[in-house]
Amino acid sequence: MDAGERVALSSGQEASLQRSLSTAREISGVCFGLRIGSLPGGRESALAAHAQLPDAARAVLVAVDPAARVIEIVTGTGVVDHLDDRSCELAILSMRSGFLAGDLVRGIKDGIDLLAQHARMPKVMNLDEPA
Repeated sequence: MDAGERVALSSGQEASLQRSLSTAREISGVCFGLRIGSLPGGRESALAAHAQLPDAARAVLVAVDPAARVIEIVTGTGVVDHLDDRSCELAILSMRSGFLAGDLVRGIKDGIDLLAQHARMPKVMNLDEPA
């Protein structure tokens, strides 16, 4: 988790967000990153932050600039087939709903959870296995 220009979060809030990122990875098998803070270049800043993630091709970055009211979701090339634009738009709507209620952390957690559910790789079953 990268805080960019530092956003005031308590240690409990940071730990909660870190747990959400870990859970999202467990659910989906995809690496999730989070950047909260200034995105001076908008989408370009988010793309640059995504490129810094380990295994960026198999990673998703959620970048939130609370001051500018900007949310960017960047997906790696290995994730885009399972996490399409519509899923990202739903996550953004979910986050905005939390933000409007005055809860930045809850909004981010809800968005990450939604992204993880949509990024979940389908289980491949052998035809010889019982259903």
